[in-house]
Amino acid sequence: MTETLNVRSMTNRLLLILLGIMLVAGCSASNSNSDLNLIDTQGNHAQDFLSTHPVFALVGTTQCTSCHGSDLTGGIAKVSCFTSACHHGTITAWAQPTVHGGSAKMAPVSSGFVSCQICHASDFSGGGSGVSCSTCHGVSAPHPPKPWSIPGSPGFTHTNTDPANAPVCAVCHFPGSSNNPAGNPLTPAPAGTAPGCFNSTLCHGASGGTHIAGWESPDSHGASAKSAPDRTTVKGFATCQLCHGSGFNGGTSGATCLNTAGCHGVTVAAPHSPAPWRGGVRTHSTTDAGNAAACAVCHSPGSRSNPAGHPSTPAPAGTAPGCFNNTLCHGASGSPHILGATWLNATSAVFHGLAAKPDLLYCQGCHGTPGTLLFEGGAAATKCSTCHPAAKAHSTTWYLAPGPFPTYVASHRDAGNRTVACALCHNVTGPGNGPMAGAPSCFSASFTNANGVAAFCHTNGPGAASHTVPYLDSAHIQSTSASFTINCANCHAVTGLSPAAAAPLCTICHTAGSPFTAVSCTSCHASPPNGGTGASYPNIAGTHAVHLAFNNTGTPISCATCHSGLGTTTLNHYNRANARPALNALRIPPGDVAFLSAYNAKTGASLFDNSALLSCSNVSCHGGQATPNWQTGLINVNTQCTVCHALGTAQFNSYNSGDHNISQHRSRACTVCHNTTTLAVNHFTTLGTTAMEGPASATIGGTGTNVNTYVAATRSCSPSCHGTQRW
Repeated sequence: MTETLNVRSMTNRLLLILLGIMLVAGCSASNSNSDLNLIDTQGNHAQDFLSTHPVFALVGTTQCTSCHGSDLTGGIAKVSCFTSACHHGTITAWAQPTVHGGSAKMAPVSSGFVSCQICHASDFSGGGSGVSCSTCHGVSAPHPPKPWSIPGSPGFTHTNTDPANAPVCAVCHFPGSSNNPAGNPLTPAPAGTAPGCFNSTLCHGASGGTHIAGWESPDSHGASAKSAPDRTTVKGFATCQLCHGSGFNGGTSGATCLNTAGCHGVTVAAPHSPAPWRGGVRTHSTTDAGNAAACAVCHSPGSRSNPAGHPSTPAPAGTAPGCFNNTLCHGASGSPHILGATWLNATSAVFHGLAAKPDLLYCQGCHGTPGTLLFEGGAAATKCSTCHPAAKAHSTTWYLAPGPFPTYVASHRDAGNRTVACALCHNVTGPGNGPMAGAPSCFSASFTNANGVAAFCHTNGPGAASHTVPYLDSAHIQSTSASFTINCANCHAVTGLSPAAAAPLCTICHTAGSPFTAVSCTSCHASPPNGGTGASYPNIAGTHAVHLAFNNTGTPISCATCHSGLGTTTLNHYNRANARPALNALRIPPGDVAFLSAYNAKTGASLFDNSALLSCSNVSCHGGQATPNWQTGLINVNTQCTVCHALGTAQFNSYNSGDHNISQHRSRACTVCHNTTTLAVNHFTTLGTTAMEGPASATIGGTGTNVNTYVAATRSCSPSCHGTQRW
């Protein structure tokens, strides 16, 4: 009996030992991530377990339930995981969204949404904690109500949630879920794709966007941004800020709205079209006033983004942003400009024409219907056509040269945005009718307006010359001061600034002065050019004066003698003017030379070497020989005869008669027989002919020569060096 009792007692001990081993085994399973046991052989946790156990819990709580119970409320360990002394019960103000929400949105280490699931169940319905997340949030979700995207509020937006929480988000936000915004993701990821914030497994695609196709079009995203703010329908500038940042510089989307090439413009630091962003479809005047807070990011009083002086009287500090309360640009009147007589006074420096002229679309944004030709009132009841019945939005006579105050002259010449604003009524691309009946084309040759005023227009289009370029018509070449005023002054000026910016001044070409006062070529160079050493093109003297002096000897010499085809009425002359672009190769000092054919040598056509030699060749009057340098060389016509005359018959002025070729004669100077005094009478009388000059026989003998007598009829010569002989 005793033996039996001993066996039973031993059996009980073995069962207790086995149970203990099982309990220890259940709690000491090696963690797959760390290879560490949760308890030691005595069943105790490590000394630092309170700080390390979250790592094990995030992997899974099944290894905890064997001791702490399936609901982690105590179990055989008699220790609940939900005591106020543990977990977030020790954190001050844990119930505040910025505290527990901030922790939930962190990366899953000891925080993150997965850590919430440990106590509140995988669906956040309560779990072992017995506290459902929906109790406080008011919706069946572990976060605030949708769209959970309040800009500038870190606790009430999902945009700063760590992407590592994506697997938990996928519990509710899988493709096709009613919890997602409609149509998001646009193209669901393939089945089995691991959840991610930007891979089309939740809401967003690879670009991070949640927008519809064609969103990049201004008519789509621009119209939506200007609508009343509504985060549910993704409208209003405030909604843009959710992903693109409060300053529109990227935010969580990484896509900035500022300085965007191909969108708003690389130089436009704004989430909208370039300034002034008014007129036409692209206008801020149709933006819902509910967007004022977003506008205030850039358009606060005193901001450089505002037009100068807007608002005229800033609202008191702390005033909520509004479109018409002096917190942005406009005042309480709703008008972006002053009102009253000053605004309508053409002698006032704040005359409305000055504000309208840069872009008439600006006026149409409030005073008409953008996108049409109407200026019949809109957001502002005032009609432009009331004062401008003929032209509808500008003066009827609007072509004269503009004039500054106080002598203001209305003119379209300095109007802005002509290719768009003028196109509302006029054909700006070619001849023919425009949208408004009776409005002249910008390619009209002339036009008579409703006031009966006729004007010469621009047949080649706005900004282009109303004549051919280059313009060699007599109206230009023979222009006088009076004709210039009538025909040219609408676009050109002699000096200063031309009325038309693209129209060159007269002094661009006529660098030496006005062609109306400095006449006969002297507006470009002296006549003849008289610039000495260091002179610049085209006023380089050279031997101009020497050659032009031949006019006094009987040979007619003009500019065209050596500059044939380069005269003032020719294209070649015009092309060498200073203003002609891309023609610098033609403007080589001292200038181009082209001889009249009458001066070709017997051996060929005349040439001029415009290099450093500056030498003529094959010119008949120089006997076809190379001349000295045109600028520095000299010829003594009384002693240097052979510089132009050569023995033989090769040239028109060669000498070959009689006994010239006798050695005793060749060795003597020409002036031994030829008298320079009588030579001068006929030497240069007919240089433009093959005769060249008067008869050589008329120069033989006389004072200064060795010839006592010479009879031309018999060619009989009586020199001092020998007796009388027949030449």
